[in-house]
Amino acid sequence: FLGICTHLGCSPKYVVADNFPGSGGNEGGFFCPCHGSRFDLAGRVVSGVPAPDNLEVPPYRYESDTVIVIGETQGTA
Repeated sequence: FLGICTHLGCSPKYVVADNFPGSGGNEGGFFCPCHGSRFDLAGRVVSGVPAPDNLEVPPYRYESDTVIVIGETQGTA
């Protein structure tokens, strides 16, 4: 994911399960300390927070079974 909150562009931080606000200790995720937006481990925004959208996934392509190129799609190489 791009480390930019979809609310106002702050940087969400990865938080382990026991410290993730409002999770009840069940899962970790990403927490934006600026305004309290939360995202699950898949980058999906949690309802009831200021962020309007999921974290953005940059373009990527698989170069081989062991190499992923981030920032390019198959047609841009």
